Amino acid sequence: MDSVTRDADPSTVAGELERVSSGVPGLDQVLDGGLIARRGYLLRGGPGLGKTTIGLSFLLAAEEEERTLFIGFQEPEAELQANAARVGLDTRRIEFLSLAPSEEFFTGAETYDVFAASDVEQAPMIDTVVEAVERIQPERVFIDSLTHLRLMSADRYQFRQQVVSLLRFLVDRGVTAMFTSEFSAESPDDDLQFLADGVITLDPGISSPTVEVSKLRGSRTRRGPHQYRVDESGVEVFPRILPPMRRLTNGAGSVQFRSGNGDLDEMLHGGLESGTITLITGPSGVGKSTVAAMIAAVAARDGHRASVFQFEEELDGYLRRLRNLEIDVDGPLESENLRVEQIEPLRYLAEEFMADLLQRIEEENIDLVVIDSVTGFDMALNPDEAVHRPLHTLAKSLSRRGITVLLVNENHAFGEDFQISSRDISHLADNVIFFRYVHGGDTLEKLIGILKKRMSNFERVQRRFEIAPGGFRVGQPASAVLQGDGGRKDKT
Repeated sequence: MDSVTRDADPSTVAGELERVSSGVPGLDQVLDGGLIARRGYLLRGGPGLGKTTIGLSFLLAAEEEERTLFIGFQEPEAELQANAARVGLDTRRIEFLSLAPSEEFFTGAETYDVFAASDVEQAPMIDTVVEAVERIQPERVFIDSLTHLRLMSADRYQFRQQVVSLLRFLVDRGVTAMFTSEFSAESPDDDLQFLADGVITLDPGISSPTVEVSKLRGSRTRRGPHQYRVDESGVEVFPRILPPMRRLTNGAGSVQFRSGNGDLDEMLHGGLESGTITLITGPSGVGKSTVAAMIAAVAARDGHRASVFQFEEELDGYLRRLRNLEIDVDGPLESENLRVEQIEPLRYLAEEFMADLLQRIEEENIDLVVIDSVTGFDMALNPDEAVHRPLHTLAKSLSRRGITVLLVNENHAFGEDFQISSRDISHLADNVIFFRYVHGGDTLEKLIGILKKRMSNFERVQRRFEIAPGGFRVGQPASAVLQGDGGRKDKT
C-alpha cells in the first residue's frame, strides 16, 4: 500500500483539504498553507538539525482544546522538557510517552521485546503506544524517531509492516502524525519516504541549514531548498523568494530621480527613471557610495521615501563623510523621508534579509532603495550559491513593484582594464553608471561615464570628475584632459 490514507480521504472537509499549522514560522508558507490534517509526515535529517524542536513546535501549534502526544525512543521526558525550555518552548500542554531504554536494560534485568512480525499489536511496545493513544485521544502525534524502531526490527519487511500498521492506526483515529528518521548512506529511509504522505528534508548546507518539502500528496509546495535557523527562540524558516512574474505597477519611468549635480543629470538626460535598476560600479574609493547617497538624499528632499542599506561602512563614519562633503542628509533624515541603516551581513541569511526588506518597503511605501554594496550583500549568501540568484530576486522583486533600485558594486579593474563587474550582474541593470581610475600624466584621474540606459538616451562621453564639497564635480571630456603617459590618450 502506497500511503496510510483511505479511499474516503479523512483529510478533507466538505471536499476541501483541511490544513493544520506546522508551528514553525515560514514553514506553512512552504507547505502552501500548512500540513494536511489526518495524514502522516516524515521529517528526515541528520543529528543536530532541529528535528525534535520542529516536532515540539508542531505539537504546540495545536488549538487549546486539542490533545497532543510525543512518543520518544531516544530521550526520557525530563530531558526532552529541559531541551525544549532552552529554545523557549513550554511543553506543559504535551503528553509524553518515553520508550527510551531504562538503566535496567543495560544491567541485564530487563530486555526489550521487538514487534512480532505476525501480529504487531501484541508486542509490549506497541501495546504501550495503543494504550496511550486510546487514553489521551490526541489530534497530533510526534514520533522521534522511527530509525530506532528500524534497528529493533528483524528485517526490512517487518519494519515496513510495523510502520504501515502504526500510521494507519493513528490516521484512522483522526491523528495528524509527524515522525522522524536519521538517514545515511548506511541506513537509507527510502521506504519511509514511500509510505509517508509528505516528506520534509533537513540538510546542514555549507553555511546555513536548509529545509525542502520533496513530497506533499495532493498539494503543491513552494520549491526549495529554503534557509532556516535554529536558535534560542526555536526554528524559523525563510521561504525562498520569487520575484513577481510581471510588473505590479503602471507608469514605470514616469518619475526621474535626480543626482543633484546638474552635469551628471545632463549626462543621464534628466535622471534615473522610477522602477529601474541602476548599477553604480567602479574600483574602491572612487565615489560610488557618494553618488548613490546624493541620489537618495535628493529623492527624499523631493518628497519621495528612500532607504539606504549600508553593508560596509560604519554608520557614523558614513554620515560624517557625507556631511563633510556638504551633502544635505540631516534634513531628509529628520523628515524620515530618508532612512540609512547599517547591516551586519553575517547576522543575516540572504532570504531572511530579503524577506525583512520587502516587508518594510511595503509597510513604509519606499520609492528608492540603495544596496551599498553588492559585496556586503554577497557575504550573507551561502558559499555554494553565487550572488546572481538572490540579487536577481531582490532587484526584480523591488523594480516590479515600481521601486527604483541602486546597486553599488566594487570592481577591481584599473587603468585601461575596463570592467563593469566581476560578478556578471550587469544583465540586471536598466542603467549602468561606471567610474574609473586612469593615468593622467603623473597623477590618477577619475572618470565617470554612462554605459547603458534603457528608457532614454544618454551622453556617451566619459568625463573627468572629482569628489568635492557639495558632492562631486563633473568636468571636461576625458579626451581633453588625458594626455599623460608619454602623450598616450585613453583609448576607451
